[in-house]
Amino acid sequence: MEYETAIKRVTAKKVFKNSKIQVKISTITEKGIGYDVIDVDNPEYVISDIENVIAPEIVGYPAYDQDFIDAIICDTNVDNPMITMSASVSVARAASNSINIPMFKHIGGILSSDLPVVSCPILSDKKGNQLIVFPMAESIGEMIHIYEFIIGNIYPKYQSRNMDGEFVCKSIFDNIDDFSEIISNIAEEEDLDILMGAKITNYDQRIEGLDYLEANEIVDFDGLLCTEGMDEEADISKINPYTTGSLTEMKYLISYMTNAGITPMIDSENTSFAHLAIGFKVPIIKTCLTSKILNELWNVERVLKNPNVTRF
Repeated sequence: MEYETAIKRVTAKKVFKNSKIQVKISTITEKGIGYDVIDVDNPEYVISDIENVIAPEIVGYPAYDQDFIDAIICDTNVDNPMITMSASVSVARAASNSINIPMFKHIGGILSSDLPVVSCPILSDKKGNQLIVFPMAESIGEMIHIYEFIIGNIYPKYQSRNMDGEFVCKSIFDNIDDFSEIISNIAEEEDLDILMGAKITNYDQRIEGLDYLEANEIVDFDGLLCTEGMDEEADISKINPYTTGSLTEMKYLISYMTNAGITPMIDSENTSFAHLAIGFKVPIIKTCLTSKILNELWNVERVLKNPNVTRF
């Protein structure tokens, strides 16, 4: 395994993605390649940090030893966590491709089979407020069916959509009752729980009936989820992977949250973090409707013998 995953080269280059210039970081081993793409303000600086600072330090070492590689990456003078995390992800993808196993099994072990619930914003307004759903389905396939059903029922009322796939209205607060009624009817018809929440920029009394609340202000935890049938209230803390620095540091953060009784939730549109949610046993991943997260998890579900959607 050490030979197959030995890092031969680490490169960075500009790519055109989502109508803008981004940076693709690639790790090349003896037997495979892994990459990650990040959206940054100064692509030239990122390319320089990768090729002149990080690459010389990790070339020659085995990509499968993630903890060791991450320690080297974080010990360089690159202080932007987005750059170091992207390098860490590219190494992990290269390692899994080199030994021909899915990334989630490389990260979490051969028995990893717990899939996360995927939450998506459905309705938003121009102030950045969002109404979000959490379909508590038994499978990713059923979850996709529920999202398809929700979109079909929402479309006649809100026909305008943004680039993230969210339906747009003047104010989510004025539409909470109608939105809740649509979601409740679908939940009853499909005989499953669909939790509802909101991301808000300012408080409004009309959100009090929702299950989940996410605020932009820095608070102890990003969300509070209280639902019937739970033994006690569960605090949810949202993780932006590109602020954690590396996969190893992200793993430590998730372990800390879990040990403290906090439910971690990954917030990302990157399909690599769908695999990491499985490998790190994160029960929720929040993404937009237009991301490839749901499809990636659906592909994973098809290859697993006994997939299970995590409950929280």
